[in-house]
Parts: sequence; structure tokens; C-alpha cells
Amino acid sequence: MKISRLTICALALLTSFHAHSFAQEASVIATVNDHPVTSFDVDQRIRLLKVLGVVQPAKLGRVQVANDLINDVVKIDEAKLNHIDPTEKDIDQRLQQMATSMKTDDAGLKAKLGSQGLAMITLRQYAAAQMSFARLLSAKFHEKVNVDQAEVDRKFASIKSEINGKVAKVMADPRRQPVKVMQLQEVNFPVEGNDPQLLQSRAVEAAQVASKIKSCSGVRAASTGIFNVQVGKMIEADSRKLPAPLQAQITARGVGHAVGPMRYKGGIQLLAYCGSRMITPPKLNVQYPTRQQIEAMAMNEKYDSIEAKYVAKMRQTAIIEYKDQSYAQ
Repeated sequence: MKISRLTICALALLTSFHAHSFAQEASVIATVNDHPVTSFDVDQRIRLLKVLGVVQPAKLGRVQVANDLINDVVKIDEAKLNHIDPTEKDIDQRLQQMATSMKTDDAGLKAKLGSQGLAMITLRQYAAAQMSFARLLSAKFHEKVNVDQAEVDRKFASIKSEINGKVAKVMADPRRQPVKVMQLQEVNFPVEGNDPQLLQSRAVEAAQVASKIKSCSGVRAASTGIFNVQVGKMIEADSRKLPAPLQAQITARGVGHAVGPMRYKGGIQLLAYCGSRMITPPKLNVQYPTRQQIEAMAMNEKYDSIEAKYVAKMRQTAIIEYKDQSYAQ
């Protein structure tokens, strides 16, 4: 006996696609064959998608999600009309598979959903719609989703080319070019105030120390007997940011010698040149997707295209009424 769409709508009042106590509290966005789709359903589906790892903003938009829920009602009703809708046992098995893929069991899956404020019925409805459409594709539309290997090759080559282009752009960035750093050590001779005679006296002391410095390790020994000499830690200065005249002086003096004396805000200063080195940014760790991943991506795109085609056809015979026109596509 063939079940009419009207009969399905009547039965749905008992086993509604949205049979939960919150439905009455939420605003109805649309009705599909007399099934209400509510704002609460949208909230639940968005949370579910996040738990399932869907992060694309477009797929989490309320209008998109609301219409996906409408499409799910259409799929389930169509499967019921064709007597190929999944049984509760079928759905149980699918949920067990999902739990296993998430490295948990039925209880763990239920707890995970509960921790996110999700009712189990939300996942069951999601699985039922997926299973219903898969059966419709095979039994009613006689459609097989497959991807030509040449298409996979083209997609694989395109993605690799895109990645290579981005890598080349990053590598060409001046900030990723090798940089010469000069290793310098500050030797400070503090002076309180701006007394010219005191500054001159400290400059003479600094010059005496500079003449004795033969290496950075010998700075302290060269400063012996001089009052209040502060030897700083070695620093690495980007040669591109050093003033050209100072860099020329440092290079001319050579490694192990000091430049100065020179004035700084706290008194008189020497700069001991300890050496230089090149800093080369590490190579980019580029990982290309595997061929299997590309094939799965192409398969999903093909499936989405086929799904859109047949769902559009099924929606033409469904009774869809938007109660909130902001959700109408």
C-alpha cells in the first residue's frame, strides 16, 4: 500500500522531526509538510555542526542551517513515501559508527552532546536525513557518485600549484631573507649630570680601556682599576638597522676591539665588537594533501552538487511555508 504525503504529515504529529519539549518555546521559522522548523532547531544544529568539526562560517550561518533543516525534512519524507526510510535500528548503527570515529562509545557520545547542550534527537535526525538521501540516490534516482581519476589529477595539480605559489610569495618576503647580525657588548662609564670636565675625564678613561680591549672576553680585565665601569651582556644588532657610519667604524676596528668613546644619555660608552653571524629563517614545512584527501574532497564536491540537484526537485513537491521571511532563500 502506498503511503500518501498527507498520511505522512499526520503520522509526523506523533513522531515529529522536531519532537522535543522546547519546540513550543521557540519561534517557528517554517513548516515543511506540516513539520515545524524552529529557531531552537537552528541553534541545536549549529551546535551539532561545531561538535562534528564543521567550522566554515558559511555552513554555520542561520539562514543556511535553517534551509538545511528544511531539506532534511524533505529527504526524510521522500524516503518514507518510497518505503526506504531508515529504521531506528539503522540509525542506532550509524550513531555507533559515528561514536567509534570520534574515539568513544554510545554513552560517551551522549555525554559529549549533553555537555554542549545538545539533545540526542538532534544527532538522530541529522543521521536519518543523511541515510534517507543516500538511499534515495541509489533506489529512486539511480545515481552513483564517483569521481574520474583524471579529475582528481587535475585537482591535485591545481592545489599543489596554489600551495607552491603561496610558498614562493612568502619566501620572497624581505623579512625572510638572511640577516647579518653584529654581536656587540656595551661598556658604559656612567656620569651624573652634564659637567663637561667630568664627561671629558670619563672619555679619557674610556679611551684607555678601549686601547686595552683585544677580545670581548677581556673587557672586564681591561677595565680593571677604572671606577664604576658597567659591562653589559652581549647583544645581537640587526646590521640593517645600525647607522652606516657606526657600522663602518665597527667593521674597520675589527672583531675583538671597541668603538668609542661616544656620548650616551647616561655618560660615556664603548661598543666592543664580538663578531657577527648570519641568521637564516627556517625553511617552510610544506605539507601537500594526499591523493586520497584530494579524491575525498572531489567526491564531496560531486556529492554536494548532486544533492543540490535532487533536493531542488524534491522541494518542488514539498509543502514549504516560511513563517519568517528572513530565512527564505
